Amino acid sequence: MNINKSVLATLISGALLSTSALAVDFHGYARSGIGWTSGGGEQSAFSVNGGGSKYRLGNESDTYAELKLGQELFKSGEKSIYFDTNVAYGGTLHNNDWTATSPALRELNVQFKNFADSLPGATLWAGKRFYQRHDVHMNDFYYWDISGPGAGLENVDLGFGKLSLAVTRDTEAGGAYGYLDTYEYTDPDTYQKKQKVVKKDKSDVYNDIFDIRLANLNTNKDGSLELGVTFGNAHTKKDAKLDKDATKRGYMVTIEHTQGNFFGGFNKFTAQYAKDSMTSWNNGHAQGSLSSNRGDMLRLINQGVVAASDKVEVMYALIYEKTNLKNKQGKTWYSAGIRPMYKWNDTMSTLAEVGYDVIKDQATGKKNSLTKYTLAQQWQAGSSIWARPAIRVFGTYAHWNDKFNTANRTNAGYKAKDGEFIGGVQFEAWW
Repeated sequence: MNINKSVLATLISGALLSTSALAVDFHGYARSGIGWTSGGGEQSAFSVNGGGSKYRLGNESDTYAELKLGQELFKSGEKSIYFDTNVAYGGTLHNNDWTATSPALRELNVQFKNFADSLPGATLWAGKRFYQRHDVHMNDFYYWDISGPGAGLENVDLGFGKLSLAVTRDTEAGGAYGYLDTYEYTDPDTYQKKQKVVKKDKSDVYNDIFDIRLANLNTNKDGSLELGVTFGNAHTKKDAKLDKDATKRGYMVTIEHTQGNFFGGFNKFTAQYAKDSMTSWNNGHAQGSLSSNRGDMLRLINQGVVAASDKVEVMYALIYEKTNLKNKQGKTWYSAGIRPMYKWNDTMSTLAEVGYDVIKDQATGKKNSLTKYTLAQQWQAGSSIWARPAIRVFGTYAHWNDKFNTANRTNAGYKAKDGEFIGGVQFEAWW
């Protein structure tokens, strides 16, 4: 059957235009690889005993991915509605061709930009979302992160800064108790003597997180300030109760200054103070059902990237965190890391990373420490220290000194000795 070429061209063009109009945005993050430990077996990952993060370069033994699909569903002038999703796959080691993993639905939300003529530039949103997360990239430490199901209004222009308001939720399973009224028969054969029986029942606790942020406050040339107050409030179902000693509520205050054009890069200084239920995660999530988190936390972070020359970029981080708890189960965390990168050309570089962590026990004053050294050869999509995708061949050595809680050493992923070497190949990508 012959088809006129002009008709065929029209059909193909129409199909392409339709496909473009319906195109779905695809973003995400992924990492995977293979590695070996000098003691034998699978690749290990090293973190200080009692700590919650680790310096990442050459120190990630898992396969992890976040796959984001999104699409603009409505557009009229400056107004637009965007639908966003994020499914994460993670927690699997570099072990097998087929490794079963349960996906986690991390994001599912709609964002209405310029929804009101009276609030140009502002966005109204609802759903499950990664919300304005702040982190230290070198050790994957998210210190300001209220992500979860919620709703909010962000980037309201006040003339001197941008205001954002949000509420999210994190739920504690079985954190409260209630009573169920049931009936049982003392003689099940004859169904006689029916009597009321009261049974204790576990119930969830719902922490509502209320967040207020004021950003883009100009302080000096290329410098800006962001202020935030985050408040957590725990509540239960109607017939359930929290323990009388539960913290129930808490708050966190954040002040952050970002200096742009800082030796060819940037510097960011953050100060945070948290109280009671907000000291559990120390990042904006709450656990109001607990009594063990009664106390406060002070954190100071200084991080950034500088360009030492056209060939050298340096990433750095300094962290101080002190948590004082009424039960004396708090700790002080000291952390310092540096990652220089030498650029052989636009797509090949050599990186080194040194990370040092100390955990000091509040009750005893004893310390656990870990020092990690990594050297990596990398091929990446561009010359920036942030360029990804990247494929890197690495060698990592870690040395630790545990003075308390040493029984949990194997839970940290390494054997009960003082040092270990790992080597491997990894890719990392974001897009």
